[in-house]
Amino acid sequence: MGQAKQRGTKDERIALAKAKMDALRPEKLVCGACKTAFSDFDAMDTRNMKGIHAAFGGTCPSCGETVLAFSGDKDAVADAMIAWQDAMGSEGKLGMQSRSGQHIPFED
Repeated sequence: MGQAKQRGTKDERIALAKAKMDALRPEKLVCGACKTAFSDFDAMDTRNMKGIHAAFGGTCPSCGETVLAFSGDKDAVADAMIAWQDAMGSEGKLGMQSRSGQHIPFED
């Protein structure tokens, strides 16, 4: 029997993956540019992102900036943020955020 079948039916595995994602989802994202908190954002696909457990992103309703949140291993999160900055061609406003939405900007 394959490993996937040992972990349950396809529907059970999907439900478990959704429950894990929901447990990691923050209540809100906080924009690093204008500090607006918002709760309308999406989960991102992290299947090919080694060390990243979850990622969420949305557009700030106040200033239009793209806001991302990564959860995972410290080095993987740092690498993901650098890769995102490189892909966007601009430097992001990096910070840390608690699940409840407390935002702590990283200072140079």
